[in-house]
Amino acid sequence: MSQLGLGVCLGIVLLIVAVSRYFALMKDVREAAREQALKDEKYRQVLEQAKAVEHEEKVKKAQSGHIPSILSLAKENEIGNLRVALGWYQKAAELGNEIGQNALARLSRQDVDDPHGEAKSRYWECLVKSNNNEPEALFELGRFEIRGYGTAINTTSGVGHLIKAAEMEYVPAQLFLGDWYVVESNPTPSPRRAFFWRLKSAVNNDAMGCIKVAYCFQTGVGATRDRRRAIYWLEKAAELGNLEAQYLAGKMHLNNDQPVTNVTDAAVAYIWFSVAFASGYLDAKKERDTAVQHVGIESILNVQKVAKQIYKYLHNPPVPVHSTMDLLDKMYDRSKYRPTDAELDAALGRINEDIDVDSAVQTNPDPSASRQGNGSQNTAKKDWSGEMIAAESVSSA
Repeated sequence: MSQLGLGVCLGIVLLIVAVSRYFALMKDVREAAREQALKDEKYRQVLEQAKAVEHEEKVKKAQSGHIPSILSLAKENEIGNLRVALGWYQKAAELGNEIGQNALARLSRQDVDDPHGEAKSRYWECLVKSNNNEPEALFELGRFEIRGYGTAINTTSGVGHLIKAAEMEYVPAQLFLGDWYVVESNPTPSPRRAFFWRLKSAVNNDAMGCIKVAYCFQTGVGATRDRRRAIYWLEKAAELGNLEAQYLAGKMHLNNDQPVTNVTDAAVAYIWFSVAFASGYLDAKKERDTAVQHVGIESILNVQKVAKQIYKYLHNPPVPVHSTMDLLDKMYDRSKYRPTDAELDAALGRINEDIDVDSAVQTNPDPSASRQGNGSQNTAKKDWSGEMIAAESVSSA
């Protein structure tokens, strides 16, 4: 056999050996890969079992109130299952956790399946802000809780937040409480408390508060009826620039249900109606035209002069305190009533004491205590009309 043939045979043998070794190696590789896959699968199963056990333990801890576990579960579901995430954040928030509260404020409105999502977000936003004792947030939070806006109705908590804001001299909260304590939907009305908060708002120079205090004195809501005091608070509100108060101050002096016999009342009524009409309160024109019939011809020019002077006062702020009242007192020899800050503080203190006594009596009723009672408080309860605050108006006395 030639050398070429021997070479070819040798090459073939070497190729066969190489191919055999390759296939044997590949078999070993496949076997090793199979074994590794089995190991990986077993590891995955063990890992999943461990995760399942860990998740189960986390759920148990979360259900028992463990905040980190609750937040962890909420975060895990935030992207894939928003409703579940909100449920866990709700639990954390109700436990007082601020992270949960902020998450609800941020995410509740994203739940498209919840028609109250926007309301819930606003509620939690207010609650978070109220943690910093922001009076506006406390006020909104209280209203939400009373209305059940974004949360379950909780009148006790709502009133507590409103009182906290009101005690920080936040006037909207004081006005709300003044209305709340005599509104029909309140299960425990208290005219005395209503008067207290209205007087607080009036002392803070709120025109609407002054009008409501005047209403209390006119009708006996939480206070003894007193026409002079009603007029004072209306004229104070009028001095603060409230057009309705200017109109109502005229109504207090001009009683359309009875003949007008007091020329002074007719003159003052004409003045306030004139000021209100000139300031833009159009309904005052008819009342002014009625009042002028009771003002003598010889004095009408002087009355108009006073009206112009008061109008000038009110439209050139700042208006000196009591300046319009002092002018009217001087011109028409009216009985002067000017409560000082100290007197108002003392009155508020006495009312607060009455409220505390009344609360104690309601909590621990005592027949002898009820017989002794506070006179003004009993009168307020007897005189209270029970009407909705929205329907209140100061009519002629």
